[in-house]
Amino acid sequence: MKKTTFLFFLLFLSGVICANISGVVFGRELGAMNEYFINRYMYADIQGSELFLFLFYERLPRCILLAVLSAGIYGTLVADGYFCYLGFSVGFLSVIAIMNYGIKGILLVTGFFLPQWFFYAPVLWIWHTELRYYKRQGKEMAAGGQKKRHMKFAVSVFLAGLLFFLGLFAESYVNPFFLQKIVRIVE
Repeated sequence: MKKTTFLFFLLFLSGVICANISGVVFGRELGAMNEYFINRYMYADIQGSELFLFLFYERLPRCILLAVLSAGIYGTLVADGYFCYLGFSVGFLSVIAIMNYGIKGILLVTGFFLPQWFFYAPVLWIWHTELRYYKRQGKEMAAGGQKKRHMKFAVSVFLAGLLFFLGLFAESYVNPFFLQKIVRIVE
């Protein structure tokens, strides 16, 4: 996990540098950080049930694809690559938010990720650590311990799935409320 954390922050720094170099050119037009979008979001009537379904169909296939790809031969490479993508994205978005909104941009970026990342981050951690443990134990364990290993893996998958759905719920019903409050502060 130390290597993954190092990669995350290295790519976070890369995202910060990239945004500082290219952000002046297109930072103000960038989707969610666009002032027009932020102003519209402040008065939007967001339907949690519709957002939940949208996010479910948007995130679940990606989650399954990531799980399948990370379970293969190059699984740790795929998982580490995804952490790198997250690090770069967070670094890039943070700088664009600060460019557009000053120090209040940090509050805005925080609003984009909370509270759902209190659930999504443990899902990634569970999957990443369980995947490495499962592969390592498979090579070391005799046939008698296979049932215990499979049971532990099944419990971890169930827990990750539960946290994933709680994250979707938080992103659909709780995040819009918090984000609208934060947008009012930022504007």
